[in-house]
Amino acid sequence: MRVEPRPMGILQRSSNLVQLLAERGPLSMADAAEQIGMPRPSLYRLSDALTQARLVEPTADGRLRVSLHWLRLADAARAGMTEWSGARMVLDDLASSTGQTVYLSVPRADEAVCIDWSRGRGVSVLALKPGRTLPLYAGAAGRVTLAFRPEPLEEYLQGAPFPPFTEHTLTRAKELRADVAAIRNRGYSVSDEDVTAGIGALGVPLTNAGSFRGALSIAGLAEELRAEREAFIAALVSSATQLSAG
Repeated sequence: MRVEPRPMGILQRSSNLVQLLAERGPLSMADAAEQIGMPRPSLYRLSDALTQARLVEPTADGRLRVSLHWLRLADAARAGMTEWSGARMVLDDLASSTGQTVYLSVPRADEAVCIDWSRGRGVSVLALKPGRTLPLYAGAAGRVTLAFRPEPLEEYLQGAPFPPFTEHTLTRAKELRADVAAIRNRGYSVSDEDVTAGIGALGVPLTNAGSFRGALSIAGLAEELRAEREAFIAALVSSATQLSAG
């Protein structure tokens, strides 16, 4: 007799599958089953249930992908964050003045999740997009969140060393500890090809009454961000002040 999985197990497997498809794009059943460690018959049953719930859907060539229903859910989630209701105009103005892609991210567990953006040049090569996340040890949004969030730094660093994205990724506790001290001292984070080769980013904290609320960052070609760092930081700080006052 087949034992039915417990509800929490089903929810976790559903979350794992949706997250995998969101990160990797459409996958065959065989690839998806291998990636999340499920027997293929179990994955077929799970995908059928998620398809009926309109959370995933089959492609014309038989692969599985997240459904367009997530667009409506994303809009609803963003609309529910009333504290950021006036952010879009600030993001657009910053993208226009710098030419870079602008991100608004908020902390979630040990990640920084992007909830909104304004597109700049070279958007196709950037790793972060709305709904996607960065770990706290990598990227401008992630590392400024690590520096200013209220949770204990040393507790997070117990997970080091972390897996690198590029040869420039900070992965060890000692170097991340030093980076956090530098970020707190100067007030902004610098991501220089530590997530994607050739791409850089700058990030500043968003606060309200001294409490950390999120991160505002810009990203683009690393060479351009190095050359214009001073001007870009000034623009970021000005925009962050507007958002923090909202």
